[in-house]
Amino acid sequence: MDKPSIQQIENFFPDDVASKVAEFATDYASYRYGETDNREAPPTGMVSDLFHWDNKDVMTSAPDHVKLIYNYFIKHIHEKYTGFWNDYQIYRLYINVFAPREIPYFHTDSVGDSDQWTFIYYPTLDFDYHINQGGCTEFDLDNKIIGVPPIPNSMCRFSSYVKHRATPFRDYHRFSVAIKCVNKSELQEESFTDQYTGDEHSMIGSHHAKGRGSVNN
Repeated sequence: MDKPSIQQIENFFPDDVASKVAEFATDYASYRYGETDNREAPPTGMVSDLFHWDNKDVMTSAPDHVKLIYNYFIKHIHEKYTGFWNDYQIYRLYINVFAPREIPYFHTDSVGDSDQWTFIYYPTLDFDYHINQGGCTEFDLDNKIIGVPPIPNSMCRFSSYVKHRATPFRDYHRFSVAIKCVNKSELQEESFTDQYTGDEHSMIGSHHAKGRGSVNN
């Protein structure tokens, strides 16, 4: 297995697209309570599932604004990582929200030697971000913790087997978009579908909590 690779790209979207993604996350996405990345720990935060491979046909009937968000990420990941979609496929796209001072658990996004990448996008904010506000994504690399700051309109990419967690903002809700990708050769393997199915992967239409008004305390 290759060494962990963690990369952050600033100014990921043009300003107009970045504004639309942030507006969708804060004003239009629907959320449900409880993400279970670490299945040995209690659910944390809120999540809005936009796409999952097991329910890929749902995207054809998804609202236009959901399709637009999905296509923004497809297009701009392709532009930044030429050829990436030749070998990889999104298997899950969703938005996480954590309340101020809520601390999620360390976890990995893949099991064993699965060939997967995780992208985490940090939307633009309605407050001036400063590192003292917190909100870094922490990575555990051989018991050495490094933090990637949630710079607005930046994208962090890393090998999915790297242990990581979000950390909260001190005074604001923390929004991030997660795009989990797997090598296309693994999508039909029973071991893959067994790992990534379950209630936590409910799709568009099953949400029951609105995101509007939840940005700030």
